Amino acid sequence: MSLDYKGKRLLRDSNYSKIRDHLIKDIAESINASGVHGDKVIEHISNVLRDERYDTITRKLLDKIKEAMDLDKEYEAEDAMMVILQEDVCSELHKNLYTHPERLEGLISKDLYKKGKRRKIWKDVETRKLGKKTTVLGDLMLLLSKHSMIRWTMVLGVTLQTVSSILLESVYKSILAGLTLTAEPGGSLRIMMGNVIGALGGILLFFVFVSLLIQDRYLARKRDEKLRGLAEKTVKEKFQRW
Repeated sequence: MSLDYKGKRLLRDSNYSKIRDHLIKDIAESINASGVHGDKVIEHISNVLRDERYDTITRKLLDKIKEAMDLDKEYEAEDAMMVILQEDVCSELHKNLYTHPERLEGLISKDLYKKGKRRKIWKDVETRKLGKKTTVLGDLMLLLSKHSMIRWTMVLGVTLQTVSSILLESVYKSILAGLTLTAEPGGSLRIMMGNVIGALGGILLFFVFVSLLIQDRYLARKRDEKLRGLAEKTVKEKFQRW
């Protein structure tokens, strides 16, 4: 948790502990119902706080935040509250649900962030997102490692494009033949073979592109299903007594 000692005290002084388990349960159920890998956790918190059951405690917490941070604007207190709740909720959710931090940008203003640090409300806060952090390159390597047909088709396509570029004596002409199936003018056997091989390489690489696109959508869907499954498991294991 990235809350500083005054941030933790704000939660204690507002009787937050009375609704904490209910709040975390409702957030897990919100994730189970519609969670998507990469969602900001704060969006699910905001969705759950619309329930009037939380009005009294959140009002008390907002008043405590205004006093502790010397804030006049209601929206600033609300932004600070969401950050504080995010840090507390994620400290619990992270035990069963993956969350990863990303840059704070877009969560609260820089001035409010700095004021929170100066007032010992929080330490180094970042935007928390659902799921394990992924990269495009990492996903590409994962897909290629799991699908040998796609992997070897790509290798063959690149090989044919390389041979074509040698025969046509131009990488550009080889790519042109592969992408547009436009033949390089010339009647020699070398040029005709370069055109045909380049076209075949382009077709194979296009097949790889389409396959990876489909697999990427499948991978995203599987991540979302796993995330929602973990949320459901969290509710059953932690709150089954309810």
